[in-house]
Amino acid sequence: MQNLDFRTAAVIYCSSQFCVAVLLAVAFADKRARGARLWIAGLAANTLSVPFFALRGPAPDGGVLMAANALFTLSWICYWASFDRFFGNRRPQWLYGAPLAAAVFLTLTLDQAVKPRTLLLGALYAGLTWTIAATVWRRVRAFRTHIILMLAVGYLLAGCSFLLRGLAVFFSSLPQPDPFAPSTAQDVAMFLSVPGLIACTLGFVLLHRDRAEQEVRRLADLDPLTGLQNRRGFEAAFARELREAACAQSWTSLALVDIDHFKAVNDRHGHARGDEALRLLARIIARELRGGDVVARIGGDEFCVLLSGASPERAAAVAERLRRTVAGHDWGCLGLAAPLTVTIGLSSHRGGADDDGADFLRLADMALLAAKEMARDMVLHADALPSRRTASAEF
Repeated sequence: MQNLDFRTAAVIYCSSQFCVAVLLAVAFADKRARGARLWIAGLAANTLSVPFFALRGPAPDGGVLMAANALFTLSWICYWASFDRFFGNRRPQWLYGAPLAAAVFLTLTLDQAVKPRTLLLGALYAGLTWTIAATVWRRVRAFRTHIILMLAVGYLLAGCSFLLRGLAVFFSSLPQPDPFAPSTAQDVAMFLSVPGLIACTLGFVLLHRDRAEQEVRRLADLDPLTGLQNRRGFEAAFARELREAACAQSWTSLALVDIDHFKAVNDRHGHARGDEALRLLARIIARELRGGDVVARIGGDEFCVLLSGASPERAAAVAERLRRTVAGHDWGCLGLAAPLTVTIGLSSHRGGADDDGADFLRLADMALLAAKEMARDMVLHADALPSRRTASAEF
C-alpha cells in the first residue's frame, strides 16, 4: 500500500479542519457559548499553519518554519484557553505564552538540526494536548462521563500522533529527514490525528449541550424572584436529606417562615415594593444559614428552611436568631412604614431505617398555624404543641 504524501495529507487535514470550523460556527451562531470563539480561532490558526509547512523542505527556511510552528502552537493554546474559559479556570497569562515562546526558540536555535528540533517540537505539542486532556478530565464529575472521556481520548490520540512523528524523524537513518515525507509513521500519525479531531469537536459540542441542559434543570428548581430554591427544588432536597438522615440516624429540622401581614405591604406600597422586600428577606435568611442548609420560597410570602443535622434545640436557636434579625433590620430602606416580622413553625425529625418522615412537614405546618393564631412574630416548635393531631392544612 502506497504511503500518503504530504500534499494528500495536507488536503485531508485542511478539509477536516474546515468542516469542523463550519460545524462549530453553525452550532454556536448565537455567540453565547463559552470558549467557542477561541476554539474556532484555534482551528483557523491550525489551518493557516499548513501552507507554511508545505513551503518547507528538508532544510527549511527559518522564517517559514517559525511562522508554521508559531501558528500551530497558537492553535493548541487557543484550544487550551477555550476549555479554561468554558470551565472558568483562571491561569496566569504567561502560561499561555510559554509554549509559543518555546516553539519559536526551538525553531530559531535548531534551524538546521532537523532531528532534535522535530522531536522537541513533537514533545511540546504532545505536552500541550495532554495538558488539555488533563484539564478536561478534572471535570469528569461535573459533566457526563462519556463526553469527558471522548474529549480526553481525542486529545491523547492527537498527542500520540505528534510524538510518533517526532520519534520517527529522530530515529530515521537519513541525516536530514523530512518530517512530512511519505512513511508508515506519517500514515499512522494521520490516522490518529483525524479521529482525534473528530472526537474533540464532537465532545466540545456535546459539552456545551450538557451544560445547557444542566442550566435548564437548575433554573427549573429556582424561584425567579428571589433566586432561592422553589417548591420543586426544595422537594428534591428534602427527599435527599431524609434519605441521608435515615442512613445516619441523625436529626433534621424544618422551619416554615411566614411574613406577618404581608398583604398589607402589597396593598399599601404596591407589589413592586413587596417584591423588593421578598428579595431582601431571602438574602437575610440565606446569610443566617450554614452552607449545607437549604432555603426555598414555597409560596407567595412563605419560605422553608431545611436545617441539616440540626437537633430541636439547635433548630429553635437558629429560628429565634433569624426572627430577631428580621425584626431588627432597617426596613425603612425600602420605604416601608413598619418593619417586617416573621412567624416560624418548627419540626424536627430523627431518621430511622423504617421511617420516611411522612409527618415532618405537617408538624411544621401545625406549629406555624398555631403560632400565627397565638401572637405572630414568634417561633414555635411542634414539640410544644398540646397535641400532635393531624393538621388539616396541606403543605
